[in-house]
Amino acid sequence: MTRTLPIARDAFITAMNRDTAGSDRPRYAAVLDALIEWSLARPEQLQFRTDESASGVVSFQRVGSNAVFWAARPMRGSGPKIEFLPRASALLTAEKRAAARDALNGCTRELLDEDDRLAITFGALKNQTARETVFSLMDDLLQTT
Repeated sequence: MTRTLPIARDAFITAMNRDTAGSDRPRYAAVLDALIEWSLARPEQLQFRTDESASGVVSFQRVGSNAVFWAARPMRGSGPKIEFLPRASALLTAEKRAAARDALNGCTRELLDEDDRLAITFGALKNQTARETVFSLMDDLLQTT
């Protein structure tokens, strides 16, 4: 059975709600919805990944490829997290990777080290300014990869 975006979103929200305080639930849902909306606005470049096997994960991939562009996971303990270019960040030059890391680090207190995956928690993205910074980074990554 092929997953649909509404089914994947509902599974994400259900999993997220198990470990998220009530006051953060609508904020995190808004972050997920903003990420989905941003991605759906780029149908020539991104498409929802229907074959994601992990439960509760929402991900988008590059059109015409299996390369995942971003994946949101409802992580236990630390809250939901989005990762950019999982398994494909090697496509970035050292300079582009450093710029991406710096952009993410500018939005959060949980700083990424040089070898860390390009990821950020939803908690850091509740702020609209941080979200805009991440959307700008995503635009840059779309042009680079």
